[in-house]
Amino acid sequence: MLGLNKDVVALTKHEEGWQALFDQEKVLLASLLGDKAVDIQHIGSTAIRGISAKPMLDLLIGVKNLTDVDQFDLHALKDADIYRLKADVEGKVVFAKFSDLHELTKTHVYHVVEYGGEWWNAHTLFRDYLNEHPDVAKSYETLKLELAQKYPDNERDYADAKKTFVDRIVALTR
Repeated sequence: MLGLNKDVVALTKHEEGWQALFDQEKVLLASLLGDKAVDIQHIGSTAIRGISAKPMLDLLIGVKNLTDVDQFDLHALKDADIYRLKADVEGKVVFAKFSDLHELTKTHVYHVVEYGGEWWNAHTLFRDYLNEHPDVAKSYETLKLELAQKYPDNERDYADAKKTFVDRIVALTR
């Protein structure tokens, strides 16, 4: 089951079904975005074999140029319960899918970035490195479990506290 309410940080054991859910979502996104999406990848902890993760799928959507987002059919996305977030991240546009808009229960996060650019490479290199190095993935899982206990109701602080680990791994892969 996917979904967490706004600001809740809770991890669940890895589920093999996450990949199938990504595959389904990729088909949906491809139909909604057409040729505006160069590639769609499964990222985040649900894409790393064997580690606990927040029960939300992270998808990386590569576009030729971030201005291509202006051509997304926002009505079609809204009909699929996908909404653009007001997140202000340089080089990235963020969308999310919600199963409950009253509780803001988020099930999917879509990171739209330039295909082959800095964000694209960082996300995919991190995922690939952890899948190739299960010992490092377990260290990441341990950190995430500790941080989830420390920040159970603050998603921003939880994410910020993981940044040093993530940055170190991305630097290793370059």
